[in-house]
Amino acid sequence: MREAVNLEQVCGLGPDFVGFIFYRGSSRYVGDHPDESLFSIPGNSISRVGVFVNEPILSIRNIVGNGWVDVVQLHGSETPEYCKALVNEGVHVIKAIGPSHLDSMERLEDYYGVVHYFLFDTAGEGKGGTGAKFDWALLEKYELPVPFLLSGGIGPGDASSILALDHLQFRGVDVNSNFEQVPGRKNVSELEAFIKEIRK
Repeated sequence: MREAVNLEQVCGLGPDFVGFIFYRGSSRYVGDHPDESLFSIPGNSISRVGVFVNEPILSIRNIVGNGWVDVVQLHGSETPEYCKALVNEGVHVIKAIGPSHLDSMERLEDYYGVVHYFLFDTAGEGKGGTGAKFDWALLEKYELPVPFLLSGGIGPGDASSILALDHLQFRGVDVNSNFEQVPGRKNVSELEAFIKEIRK
């Protein structure tokens, strides 16, 4: 999110999280000097997630220290040691992982105990997600006791498929491009219908 009015509308729907992208290569980048008032809109009941890609850890510390975000979501090649350094400072960490790693638990096990959530998202040649789905049947192979969020091409018509997923560690979904009018601006009516369907 990066538009105040749109953010207020989305927060009115009561999501658990809203995201702010701090990666300069993204079309949704919040900018080099975002208006600080933007980060106060969600209030205390909605967690603010800062999305980063291979950001210097000092930069993340500064953004968290400014009180702009409550959670960091890492979409690059951040190591377990990098994640642990943030967690040891009291930062909640979500680590994005491509679904190919669900075939082998070895890489995922390296992050056990040093991240709060995994985010399973379809990786592409660039950084961040692709807006495309992966084979959700791969989730059956996931056995670690780390909760996860599901992302990757989730759209307004996917609520019933999401509700059919049955996994002990499945905690929620991360939606983005398929609910957008333009990059960074959400379609509020579609989000409202989706959230109601998921929560009922």
